Amino acid sequence: MAGMKALFRKLMLVAAAFLCVIPAQAEEQFSADELLRAMRDMTVSQDNKDVLGNIRKGRNKVPFSLSARGETIVFQYKQNNAWSRFDVRIKEKSVDLIRVVKGKAQVMAPSAYATSIAGTDVCYEDLSLRFLYWKGGKIVDDPANSRIKGRDCYIVEVPNPTPKIGQFSWVRMWVDKENGTAWQIDGHGADGKLKKRFTITSIQKLDDGSWFFKQMKLEVRDPKNPTKNISINYMDMQDLK
Repeated sequence: MAGMKALFRKLMLVAAAFLCVIPAQAEEQFSADELLRAMRDMTVSQDNKDVLGNIRKGRNKVPFSLSARGETIVFQYKQNNAWSRFDVRIKEKSVDLIRVVKGKAQVMAPSAYATSIAGTDVCYEDLSLRFLYWKGGKIVDDPANSRIKGRDCYIVEVPNPTPKIGQFSWVRMWVDKENGTAWQIDGHGADGKLKKRFTITSIQKLDDGSWFFKQMKLEVRDPKNPTKNISINYMDMQDLK
């Protein structure tokens, strides 16, 4: 989280320096890729400690944990009193999802990325936030739609570099200009329609002044009517203070 905090401090100083002279250029001092990198840092920088939480769908509650170990993020979830594990292995130009069964690692087939986890609508790609590692995004200039929950946000749009892999063709994210929280992430299919919406409903401020989400809501949209939900799931995180 120190990396995310330092980056956003730098970005805000740059914006403040340009605000009085050339406001239109203030947001051009950094890229969408830098914002995504800051979001990744916020997700995984927990000093190699397990961060615990639950995925909820109705009465179904699935415990899970995540921890960062070097260039690998380890996810575990509990189903039928047994823990399963998969890793997100970060490479210079790509990200692999790895199944770990009885200590043996095997690269997950891309066709399995959208497989639901333990009876919920959260899939491997959702839990890993694989789209945070996509490159080539852009910051969208749309002031009329840039506020979420009363917060002023950057709108970041990122195309899937391999559109045939995974459930989304592109994603749009609303990133808080002050603290770097991604309040909303919309995943769109190849037809351009909204498939899933991730919304942070509450956040927690840590002792070092950085932020981490407390609860995230996942809405699955009707393919025939993307304004309608067909399912709602929640991801609840432990108190990290």
